[in-house]
Amino acid sequence: MTRNVKDGVDEAMRCWELKLNCAESVMRGVCHAEDITLDDLSKKLATPFGGGIGRSEDICGALSGGVLAIGASLGRTAPDQDKTKCYESAVLLYRQFEARFGAIVCKALNEGDFTSPHHRARCGRFVEESTRLTLEVLRRP
Repeated sequence: MTRNVKDGVDEAMRCWELKLNCAESVMRGVCHAEDITLDDLSKKLATPFGGGIGRSEDICGALSGGVLAIGASLGRTAPDQDKTKCYESAVLLYRQFEARFGAIVCKALNEGDFTSPHHRARCGRFVEESTRLTLEVLRRP
C-alpha cells in the first residue's frame, strides 16, 4: 500500500525528532511512503551520509538520503537491468534540491554549524523538503 507524500514527510520528521541523521531520516521517510521495507543492513547504509558524508560538510545528507531512497525504489540488482529511470530520477532530485535551496553542499546549507540549537531546526527543513521532492520525483508520470 503506497502512502501519500504527507505520510512520508511525517515519518521522516518523526525519525529526525528521534535524532536519526538527515540521510537516515529522508531515506526512511521515503521508503515508508513507498512501502519499501528496509532491513537493518539497508538502514545502516544511510548513516555515513549524515553531515555531508561523515560531517565533512560535502553533499547534503538529506539529498543523499533521497538518492538512496531512489535507489531502493528504482535501482537494479543485476547489470543487465536498465538503470535509466533511476539515473534520471536521481539527477532530477539533485537539480530540484539545488534550485530550491541554492546549494547542495552541507557547508553552505548548514553554515558549518553542527553544535548550535539552530542546527536541528535548519537541517530539519532540508529533511522535510528532500523527502517531499524525492516522493514527487518517484511519483511523476
